Formats: sequence, structure tokens, C-alpha cells
Amino acid sequence: MIGMRGLLAATALTAMCAVAPMSHAQGKGEVVKIQDYPGVGNMLMRIAISKGYCEAHGIKCQLQMIPSGPLGAQALMAKSIDVGFFGPEIQINAMTKGGKLKAITSGATLNVFHIVVGNSVELPNAANGFTALMTDLKGKKIGVPARGSAGELQFLILASKAGLKADDFTFVAVGAPNTSFGALTSKQIDASMTFEPSATLCDVLKACKTVYRANEAKEPVEIAGTNGAASNFVITQETADASPHVVDALIAAAKDAEAFIQDPKNFDEALKVGQSYFKFEMPKGDEVMAASLKSSIPAYKTAITRSALKQIADNMLAAKQLEAPFDTTVLTHPKAP
Repeated sequence: MIGMRGLLAATALTAMCAVAPMSHAQGKGEVVKIQDYPGVGNMLMRIAISKGYCEAHGIKCQLQMIPSGPLGAQALMAKSIDVGFFGPEIQINAMTKGGKLKAITSGATLNVFHIVVGNSVELPNAANGFTALMTDLKGKKIGVPARGSAGELQFLILASKAGLKADDFTFVAVGAPNTSFGALTSKQIDASMTFEPSATLCDVLKACKTVYRANEAKEPVEIAGTNGAASNFVITQETADASPHVVDALIAAAKDAEAFIQDPKNFDEALKVGQSYFKFEMPKGDEVMAASLKSSIPAYKTAITRSALKQIADNMLAAKQLEAPFDTTVLTHPKAP
């Protein structure tokens, strides 16, 4: 029979074990500045803030609107933000130039890019696959979020697989979806390699056409294989070393947000959260936001697919964006899901 002393010891041990996971992922009240985008943006962190998940794990998350991956990486390296939200292409480029960065979780696993074109742009062969589509786009002005961005790199992969080269197109930096949409509808560009809610704007407003969606694409394999690691939360190695408890808290908060947003019964609340950060001031703006969020939810997961990271690096090497093969095992933090 266990004595009183043994009972007390066992009770204490049980209590310690019960609180260990919480304390392991517990911050100390640190303010963490995180990159956001216009539109549906960084929904996992928007949810984490609105539902109190960040505070529950001991940190104060603040979102900062930065409309492109390269600008987010620059802000991260300059310490204007603590967490960037961008594609592995951007992280790899920064690391080849000496940046020490680690992806701690994904924020949008499926490839976010799609090609939209103006209604006046004729694409007679687009229905015959992506190679025919790229041939139709030859000689056109192509909008990209920023020069050198993941969107431009992936467009060039499509072009290369179709036997075309960068000089066959004129690239124009048009920023986030809202400014990309304006450039497209005002005919400053013919097409745009962009991200949500651009496709939804075209579909709902009928002001343009969506002709390629990377998250649904079966070919080329170079694009299809990138699904699983599209846009990740990235920190500096300095932050990882100095504040491991903050890393734990961020990962935990993101996982809590994933569980919430993946539950269909929470859609209406998630939509309200999204609209509290960004509203489309245009006809059918609420319809655009709702449709865009619904189409994006399957991507809002935290696990980073390592094979997708390798595919992205291989694509960059093939496109001569890298001088040598890149070891993608260095991209992720040891605790990254």
C-alpha cells in the first residue's frame, strides 16, 4: 500500500507532467512582429491573434502588412519584423547571400500562384495545356508580385518547360493582388502571375480570367511537386538561438490556429476574422473575400513537406537561379512540423 509520502510524491510528479507541455511552449510576454499580406493574407496568424492562441502561449503576435516575399525577407533581415511569411525560393536566395534563416512552420502549404489574364487577351490554344498557354503568352506583359519573387521564378519554370525564355516576356512588378488586379483591368499588363484573391476577383467580378492554378496543376511536375511547402513562417537563426521558447510558442499557436480553421463549422467566424484585417472596398467585396477564403482553407496547415522543398531548390538550379545544388535540410528549424 502506498504511504502518504509516496502519494504526495506521485501527485506532484503527475502535476509536473501535466504542465510540462504548456511551459515548454510558453513565451514570456514577447512581442512578435509577423508579416501579413493584403486579402486573405496570413490567416493562421490572424486566427492565432483573434482567438487568443498567441497570448495563451505567452507571446503577443502583431501583424505587419508587407505585400511581397522579397520585401518580407528584407524586413526580416533588417529586423523590422521577427517572422517573415514567404516561399522557400526567397529563403534560399537570402541564404545563398549569407542570410541565416530557418523555417519554423508552414502557413500555406499549397502552391499559392496562378495566372490570370485580361478579358481582352486572346489565348486561342490555352485549352491545350500549359505549354500551349505559355506560347500564347509569348510577347506579353506579365505582372509579378516583385522582380525576383517566387511568382516570377515559377512563371519562368513554366516558360522553360514550354521551350521559352525570360526574354520572350516583359515582366512588370505589380505588387499584391489588389494592385495586380488594377494593373490588369487597366491593361497596363496582359497577364499576372499572382496569388489569392486574384483568381477569386476574376471569377466573381468577371473582370478577367483565371487560366492556370498551380495548386491544382498535375503538370509540369516541377510545379506540382512544390505543393506542400509554398509559403512558410521564417525566422533568423539569431532569433532561434536567443529565444527558443518563442519558437515553441509560435509553432504551438500556429497549430492551434490550423485546428480551428480546418473545422468547417468555424468558417463564418474565420471569415469575420479575415474581414477584420482586410476588406475589399469594391462591388461584391464581401463575396470575393468569402470565396477567396474558402478556396484557400485546404492550404492552411503547418506541416512542411520536405520533398517539396527539394523540388523547389531543384527548380531554381535548373533555371540557373542557383550556381550549385542547395541542401534543403538546412532550411527548416529542428522543431518545424
